[in-house]
Amino acid sequence: MHRRDLLAAAGALVTTGWGALAPRPAGAAGTSLQIGLGGAFTTMDPHFYHAVPNHTVAMHIYERLINRAPDGRLIPGLATEWKPLTDTLWEFKLRPGVKFHDGGDFTADDVVFTFERARDVPNSPGGFGGFLRAVQRVEVMDPLTIRLHTPVPAPDLGPNLTYVGIVSRRVGEGATTADYNSGKAAVGTGPYRYASYTPGNRVEMTRNDAWWGPKPAWETVSLRLLSNPAARTAALLSGDVDLIDTPSVSDLPRLRSDDRFKVEAIPGIRLIYLVPDLSREGESPFVTDANGTPLPRNPFRDLRVRQALSLALRRDALAERIMLGTATPTGQWMPPGAYSYAPSVKPPEEDAARARALLAEAGLPNGFRLTLHTPNDRYPNDARLAQAVAQMWARIGVQTTVEALPWASYAARGGRQEFSMGLWGWGSATFEGGYMLTQCFATHDRPRSIGLYNYGRYSNPALDALAARAVSTVDEAAREKLLIEVTELAMADTPIIPMLMLQNLWAVRKGIAFLPRSDERTLAVDARMAG
Repeated sequence: MHRRDLLAAAGALVTTGWGALAPRPAGAAGTSLQIGLGGAFTTMDPHFYHAVPNHTVAMHIYERLINRAPDGRLIPGLATEWKPLTDTLWEFKLRPGVKFHDGGDFTADDVVFTFERARDVPNSPGGFGGFLRAVQRVEVMDPLTIRLHTPVPAPDLGPNLTYVGIVSRRVGEGATTADYNSGKAAVGTGPYRYASYTPGNRVEMTRNDAWWGPKPAWETVSLRLLSNPAARTAALLSGDVDLIDTPSVSDLPRLRSDDRFKVEAIPGIRLIYLVPDLSREGESPFVTDANGTPLPRNPFRDLRVRQALSLALRRDALAERIMLGTATPTGQWMPPGAYSYAPSVKPPEEDAARARALLAEAGLPNGFRLTLHTPNDRYPNDARLAQAVAQMWARIGVQTTVEALPWASYAARGGRQEFSMGLWGWGSATFEGGYMLTQCFATHDRPRSIGLYNYGRYSNPALDALAARAVSTVDEAAREKLLIEVTELAMADTPIIPMLMLQNLWAVRKGIAFLPRSDERTLAVDARMAG
């Protein structure tokens, strides 16, 4: 049987380094944890936008019915147990005695309200409806028992619910995203309470001493946005922060050789990939012929063009030279050894001659020009990867300009299909291939909560049907076989251009023990004073 979990934390390595570490302020050791995050968190609303930095913030304050351990295993959260009663009916027992931060009781009614709210938060560029697509109705049996009805079998229901933070109906009814950002509605049941939020800068939290779980190690926690990799490393070296995520890959050798720090690593589930615009038949923005004249027809609608761009990439060079060995080339969205990984789908080998021939067959013998959009503060080396891709495409006659944007702007514009080609990342939240299929490949259908992150607006009815069949198949072996079949079908059609699977990395000051997570979250409850 394949493992769903991506295990095997790799190396906490330490030895000598860069001058004296500045002392922590008096009385701070063991009471305050300062975390530097590379990814931009954009809201305190736990249902506004599905992105790892936002999850990292939310998971301190709000809890889920089901949690994940750092290695990816499902463990109880606000639900103490759950089980299917039939193929389309699940029962959940809720944890008794849980209090919200304002002293209110947590009950089944809060779950009902949360599920209603999370499906469609106003103005959300990409909400949480995809995690709840299988929940047709919530039936309240008593204050601590609910039953979830699904229209078809939903074997991935549990993994999906690990991403839906539970909020209070009493506080949240009528509350807007602005109310959560201000703290007015930021009331959860989690290990930490909202103290303050400065957009683009930091979140401050205080320990919830009434939390039902083990007492958190830290009285206060600060999550600081340090999007510049050099600034994150500098903050760690100076003692300004205790822990950083996504350290610069160029700093890893020195951090690993300095005995004041540890580098923690674990295989990840994040794919870095490129998304071509498939939403337009005619002109696509930011695309012209070789002389700068807009093309009358969107070239990315031609499979040969998409294949050519994929074949032009040297994925091994991206992994080794840009990511310095912290990523591996891929031709799909699940890593080797994971449940639903398709062994037949290999990373495409670079073939510039074949790429040029495909462009000529598609009526573009002289190539064309395009702008590749990328975030510059969301994924490790995102803008540098985009620049490297641009150079590789130039060798086949596709002259590429890179435009790098802050994540908040990039995500909003990408969600409106403003780009012709964009660099994105996706972590398969359910630890199997079905989630990306239903959210990034399925025909966009907001009322049905599918295709919500299908930024290119790819549509393939045959793939939709097979994917729907796969994710509703209860038998694990049969479901995996179907998921592999859909992966093969999807990658043959190249709706996206997969590039790399990332390793998850953190750097921690000596004296703190930290459990790395395969889902990338950087949580204060996973850190404690060592020894």
